[in-house]
Amino acid sequence: MELGNYRKHIWINNALKKVETYIEHQLWGGIYYISPEENVPEVLIALGQNLKWTLQDNKQVSNGYTIWDCKLYNNLKQESTYSKIVLDADDNKIAAITLDSLTHQVKGGIKVYKFGNKPIPWGDPEAVFDKDAEILFRLGEDGELELVYVNDFLFSNDFSYTASQFFRAAGNFFEEMGLSEDEIYYYTHAEPVVPNF
Repeated sequence: MELGNYRKHIWINNALKKVETYIEHQLWGGIYYISPEENVPEVLIALGQNLKWTLQDNKQVSNGYTIWDCKLYNNLKQESTYSKIVLDADDNKIAAITLDSLTHQVKGGIKVYKFGNKPIPWGDPEAVFDKDAEILFRLGEDGELELVYVNDFLFSNDFSYTASQFFRAAGNFFEEMGLSEDEIYYYTHAEPVVPNF
């Protein structure tokens, strides 16, 4: 079986520099980690003019989280929005907030609460959640919670909920998992982008 769609990771000096995305064996674009001394137009031309590239720059570390600015370019033109991506200490994406490139106002985003391998607070004291258990919170242009996706039959047979359906179904889940009010607020709102816990 031949692999037609794949990603190629390119490392330079022990740091990930580029992730090329191939679709049906053709380079489609990817992610390029641009350094401050590099020139954006020159990098884009070198990468390929008719491709879609995300340039990640402005790496910051705050409260133990890594934050990247991600700007999408299509045919050498920057899209009208960009994203701030937040990674936890294990390089798991916990937030991706989309902002207007000119005004820097929130245009939407997602936040992810990961609870894989944590003890299940009810029932068998030895039981733990599946290793990839998570709740994805989709945030609207106003920065408020729109939809919630659960990748496990945690509360019912549903995987997606409106905000009100989720909070009714979830009941005391957050309290039982030991989340503080600050943590609950963080996951259900676009701002702050970086957790303060």
